[in-house]
Amino acid sequence: MRITALVRGFASTFLRPRPPRTERAEPLTRAQILALLDELPVSEWRYDWDPDTLHIGPMAQDWRAAFGYGRRETTIDVVDSQGVLIAAVQELSRRLRHLEEQHPAPAPCRCTHTSEPDPGMRIP
Repeated sequence: MRITALVRGFASTFLRPRPPRTERAEPLTRAQILALLDELPVSEWRYDWDPDTLHIGPMAQDWRAAFGYGRRETTIDVVDSQGVLIAAVQELSRRLRHLEEQHPAPAPCRCTHTSEPDPGMRIP
């Protein structure tokens, strides 16, 4: 089902969710996504039609080769980039929790002394 909405002068088309079709037998794990993201080349580039604006990010062809997501090799769908980034952050969060469990942070210092300013430093 296709729904078209007019929001602040922009027409947007929303597609109703449907079961995903994939060529992968198994979905990528968060760890695999993080590893692929870590190896993804990131470049600076400009659009031909906007030569004054510099952008940064992966090339769509590299994105497609790494993840296989999206409709075309010439664009990166926003929903796919958000999904990859969320999965990578979740994996990093999981790894950080694991490290914190293995190596708890030391208790904060309850020192009563204060450090004096350097006598050679001028304070206005």
